[in-house]
Amino acid sequence: MSIPASSHDPPRTASTEPGECEWAALDTDAKRERLLRAAAEVFARQGLDAPMPAVAAAAGAGVASIYRQFPSKHELLAALVTRRFEQIADAARSAFAREGDCWSALTEMLWMLVEQEAADDFLGEARIAVAAHPDVITAIEQATGAFEQLLAGARAEGRLRADASMLDLRLLFAATRAAKHVEPQAWPRMLELLIDALDTDPSARARGSRQNRVST
Repeated sequence: MSIPASSHDPPRTASTEPGECEWAALDTDAKRERLLRAAAEVFARQGLDAPMPAVAAAAGAGVASIYRQFPSKHELLAALVTRRFEQIADAARSAFAREGDCWSALTEMLWMLVEQEAADDFLGEARIAVAAHPDVITAIEQATGAFEQLLAGARAEGRLRADASMLDLRLLFAATRAAKHVEPQAWPRMLELLIDALDTDPSARARGSRQNRVST
C-alpha cells in the first residue's frame, strides 16, 4: 500500500529521483557526465539558447556547480561536440577492426549515425558555434582519420566507388538532415539512395537494404 506524501515532505527534484545519486556524493567525473547528459537533453528540447541554469536544474545541481565544470556555455557546447566525435572515432575504429567486410561496416555506421542525428540534431549547430575550439578540432581530426581508414578498406574491396571521399559523407549527412525537414519519415529513403550512389555493385544493393539487415 502506498503512503500518501505529507504536506511537510520536500518537493522531489531531479537530484532526488529514485536511482539518482545526490549531487554532493558524485565524484568530479560523474558530475561532468551528468551535466553533459542533462545539457544534451535540454538543448535538444529548447535549442542552444537554453540558459545554463536550465541545464543545472536538469542535472539536479546548483548553477555554481555547472560553472565550476564549464566556465561558459561555449565550453559546455565544445565538450558535447568533442564527446560526440570521440564516440564516432571509437565506433569507426571498432567497425574497421571487426571481422567481415568494410563495406558492410561502413554502411551500418552510416545508418547508426544518421539515426542518432534525429535525437541530437542540435549538435550540428553546436559544431559550427565551436568549430575553432582546440578540443573540437582534435576530435574531428581523429574521427575523420578513423572514417578514412574505413573508406580505404571498402575501396580496396572494390565495393565503394574509387572517388568516394569524406566530402561525400558530409554531403550525405547534410542531405539526410534536409530530408527530415522536408518529410520527417523520408530520411531512410534518402539514405538508401545515397548509399546506392556509393555502391559499385548494383546486384548487391537489394541485399544491402536496411530492411534486409534488420531482419538478419
